[in-house]
Parts: sequence; C-alpha cells; structure tokens
Amino acid sequence: MKRYRGILALLLTLTVLLAAGCGDGPGGGREESGSDAEELIRTAEGCMAAGDRFSALLMDETAAYFYGFAGSTLGSLRLAAERILWLKGEGEDFGSLARGSRYTDWDALGELCFACPYPYYFEGLIWDVQGMEEEAETAYGRASVMTNFPEDGLDFYSMKDMSTAELYALRDRLREAEEKLYGVYTPVLYGYSRSEFAFSAEYLCLDACELMDGGSYKEALIPARYAVRQNPRSEENWVVAVTAALYADDPYQAAVWLQEGLAYFPESRALGNYLKALQTLREKGEGAV
Repeated sequence: MKRYRGILALLLTLTVLLAAGCGDGPGGGREESGSDAEELIRTAEGCMAAGDRFSALLMDETAAYFYGFAGSTLGSLRLAAERILWLKGEGEDFGSLARGSRYTDWDALGELCFACPYPYYFEGLIWDVQGMEEEAETAYGRASVMTNFPEDGLDFYSMKDMSTAELYALRDRLREAEEKLYGVYTPVLYGYSRSEFAFSAEYLCLDACELMDGGSYKEALIPARYAVRQNPRSEENWVVAVTAALYADDPYQAAVWLQEGLAYFPESRALGNYLKALQTLREKGEGAV
C-alpha cells in the first residue's frame, strides 16, 4: 500500500509537470540570453528530478518522458550554441567542433521527446540568424503549436551576439548537465519520423492503430510507446500499447506496460482483462511474463 500511496502522490505531481512542460520555461521579451539559458537548464533539472522519482517506482515510460524532455531541452540549447560557434568560424569543421557532444542533429534531439518544443525552436533560431526566413518560420511555427511551448514565447536571438568565450562556456555547462542526465538514463532511439504532428499523443496512438490494422505489429510498438510517454493519463493509450505488444508476440513488454497502465487506471476493465489473460498464460507456461 505504501508504494501505491507514493504513486498517487506522484501522479498529482505529474499532472502539474506535464501541463507546465516540467516548468514554466523562459519567456520572451528579455535581452539576456544567459539568464534565459539558466532558466532553461533549471527546467531540465526539474524534469530530471521527476524522472528520478518515477524511475524509483518502476514507471519506466513516465520516467522516460521526463528524462527525454530534459535531454531534448539541454541538447537543443547546446547544439544551438555549437551551430552559432560554427557560424562564427570556430572549428575546422562542425564535426570537430561538436566532438564530445551526445546528439548533434535536430531529428535525434526531437525523438528524445517529441513533446519538447526546443529542437524545432532552436533549429528555427539557427535558420533565423542565417537570414533563412522561410525555413526559420517553418521551424518556429512547429515549435509554437506544441502544448509545452511557453505561453510568453521564447527569444534567444541575442545568442548570435554572445562572444565565443561565452558560447563555449554555455556549451560546456550544458554538456556537463547532459552527462549528469545520461549517467542515470540511456535513451533508445527508434528512428521514428519527427513529424510536425508527433508532439500529439493522439496522433501517435492513431499511427499505432493504423500499423496494427495493416499487420505491422512490431512497428506499432514504437508510436504506441511514445503515445503512453506523452500522455500516460489516457487509458486508451495504455490499452493500445498492451494490445500492440501482445500482437507482436511480446508478452514481457505487454506485462511491463500493463503494470504501469494499471498504476494510472487500477479500475480499468480492459487492462484488468489483459492482466487476467497474461496471468493465465504464465500459469500455462505459454509466455515468459
């Protein structure tokens, strides 16, 4: 009972954190990118702390959401600093400049957490400082429609005026924070497309259902996983995920998702029926659950 009381307390925290994107985030209208950067780092640190709490309760997908949001946030700001350094003429080539960084492309940073607006925002920023208005507008637009985009907007444009020393210091500060994160969390990327709609758990759940309808059960596991991460408060998402795992002949994954789903929806009839079915399989020795 103590464990479940802890889960209920964390679920109340989760509702607040998901709604706020782990924190309010930096707003627009200020001139100091340095202070905005520190605020963004604090947002990521709040996500890391939430990830730690859910990980301790073995709620792996919920923990992965918060860890992924932190990694996506930190990495996007760090990559922006590296790109601006490159535009200022630093490094023999971008590969040598970014050597030692974990993720050096926007797609990978986006897949860490599709609900995080910062990969699209900072990608737009880099287009913007180069005068590529159409590309910048597209990326900014994709960031701005996300639920977790700060209400007051973002304004990191003054990063282009930071000195190389300041940018290197910011990069190193972010690398340090990333290393702390990846000391406790190892993300797995599946190469899922960074669609402009992938921030929506409903879109991801629908994609999983369509893949299952077409008989692509293993492929359906990927969007199903991202759907429960991005909206674990949807019973349907957990039912679809468990269904996909069973159709993909992966009873272990089904059991793991079932356990986490039942933490959110202990009275769910559909999840309860799946639990009985898995228990029957285990008793018959037909699945290593």
